[in-house]
Amino acid sequence: MTLTRRMALFIATVLLLALGGAWVIHTVAAHRAMLLQQDMRNRDAAAALALALSQQGGDPVALQAVATAQFDLGHYRSIALTAPDGQAIISLERATTDAPRAPAWFVALLPLQVAPGTALVSSGWTELGRLKVVAQTQWAHEALWQASAQTAGLLAVLAALAAALATWLLRAWQRPLQATIAQAQALEQGRFVVADLPALPELRALTRSMNAMVKRLHDMLAGQAEQVAYLQRRAQLDPLTGLPLRHQLMPALTRRLAHHGGLGLPLVLVRVAQLEQLNQHLGHAGADGLLRQLALVLKRRVQQEPGTLVGRLGGGDFLLCWPVAGMAADTAPALMRALREAAAHAAPQWPVMLQVAAIEGATGQDADQALAAAYPALDSADLTTGLFVQPLRAATHALSNREAWHAQITQALANQRVRLGEFAVLNAQGQLIHLECPLRLQLDPHGEYLPAARWLAMARRCGLMAQVDQAAIGQALKACAADGRPRAVNLALSSLAAPGLVAWVAEQLKAAPEAARCLSIEWVDGGNPADWQAAEAAIAAWHGHGVRMGVEHAGAAPELLARLRDLGLDYVKVDGMHLRGAAIDQAVNAYARSLVGLIQLLGLKALAEGVENADDLTALWQLGFDGATGGALDEGARRSSVTPMPAQGLPLPLPPEHSAV
Repeated sequence: MTLTRRMALFIATVLLLALGGAWVIHTVAAHRAMLLQQDMRNRDAAAALALALSQQGGDPVALQAVATAQFDLGHYRSIALTAPDGQAIISLERATTDAPRAPAWFVALLPLQVAPGTALVSSGWTELGRLKVVAQTQWAHEALWQASAQTAGLLAVLAALAAALATWLLRAWQRPLQATIAQAQALEQGRFVVADLPALPELRALTRSMNAMVKRLHDMLAGQAEQVAYLQRRAQLDPLTGLPLRHQLMPALTRRLAHHGGLGLPLVLVRVAQLEQLNQHLGHAGADGLLRQLALVLKRRVQQEPGTLVGRLGGGDFLLCWPVAGMAADTAPALMRALREAAAHAAPQWPVMLQVAAIEGATGQDADQALAAAYPALDSADLTTGLFVQPLRAATHALSNREAWHAQITQALANQRVRLGEFAVLNAQGQLIHLECPLRLQLDPHGEYLPAARWLAMARRCGLMAQVDQAAIGQALKACAADGRPRAVNLALSSLAAPGLVAWVAEQLKAAPEAARCLSIEWVDGGNPADWQAAEAAIAAWHGHGVRMGVEHAGAAPELLARLRDLGLDYVKVDGMHLRGAAIDQAVNAYARSLVGLIQLLGLKALAEGVENADDLTALWQLGFDGATGGALDEGARRSSVTPMPAQGLPLPLPPEHSAV
């Protein structure tokens, strides 16, 4: 039994005993008072009647007439006058009476039996006899019952008021207790909640101690997250600019170019010319400050266009790879202006020569080949503007238009030309955790179903992510209902702001409860923390239907992971680009070890995505990852766990590192 119920039962028992005892005491006291009143009435009635009889001169007829007249008033149950020799002179007794309005059990429980009133009846100095009078008790029982019933009613009203007050007070006391319990439960789940101090002194001390412990744990996790971020920067980022290093950037660029297809992708090369002369005139500190300012400009451009690759190639050379064809001509001039403003601010005393080359259509080759073909464009940059843009081919330029993309994506969604890919996420024993199911779209009614890498960035720019996410969730629920296998689909945080989307998803989950328990919904790490807070209500609502929530492509900002657990997430997928080389690179291994430790300390599952090297996979299992996906997984285990879905006609899956793109 809960403490609340025990307190409620205790209060109810006390109220019952107190008010019930008050009723019993009042009734017993009234009964005793009624007995005294009845005794006095018998005596007074006997004295008054004896005086009246004594005035009749001993005439038997007169005596009988006076006694009968008094008896007929109905106030007496019996009147008897007995001569000194024992002979009955008058004997009047009411044989039957009307049934009292008081209940029989009440009359039997509280009888009003008192001694009869007695008095001497005389005629002058001659004693005529002894008079005995017994007054009627029916009225007394009725009065006693009415008084008792009224008292019980008033006490019941008082009990109801007391119960209402006790309930209000109990609930008022419950709120701080529930807040303390919620804080303890949140701490058990790995969430750090600081509760308001309650008014109750006992709970105030407990809450203060809990808040102090939460703060210490939060600070400890924040410190560990900073340590993980430091290890990540040391292993993967340029210590000067904070951008990915060449060895981290080139494999990611190779994968993107190899699997994007279509029009290819725009590459932007940025060069700070005559860097050695700048070092001489500005000094190493000044030149380093210049490079940092330029890197900040590039980072801001990436934040404005999610999915953009950026990194430092070495020296004064930087690279950007936009996610959508046709962006080079639109963005290169603005990028050049922003870089020049940053350079003028960082080095106002010396002119900084910048060169920007934007090349469209890079595809189907590795990063080294793409760069080898792109570097000559830097030499073609205009000596005045420092800018060179290689436009798209005229035959394909129409497809780079935003309106054309919007129309194609909208038509594909409206006509249900959608399918799901399937990529297994397995644990160390080869058991299926879930299937990653990125959405495929058939943009051309007679063409192939294209992976998200070919159209997702453009769908984001066209504001169609809410419709895309609805299609993915709907397809996943149908697939889960068909075979009962767990599946994961992607969701853009921006979609949660779309009117009605959260409610629509909740309705779909409610309509298919079995399928909902097989579904996982995840979004890409690196969003705005304000967006995470906006997603908290949606996550709570969907969790109620059994849906699991996660974050994919994590690892770029490990210092933010500590805040994710407060949202109620279940797992984190770490991008394979941050784990590549874990078997041979001590810096990467240390970073991966700290990262998985932080994730699991937060109470979340740690999954690795896009693992292609078998040695790296072995190292990740040893580090404690709970699951992984990628080419390094045993193909036999994958085939036994993942089977195609003929009903949906799924295409052949892309390499697993693109499964969530």
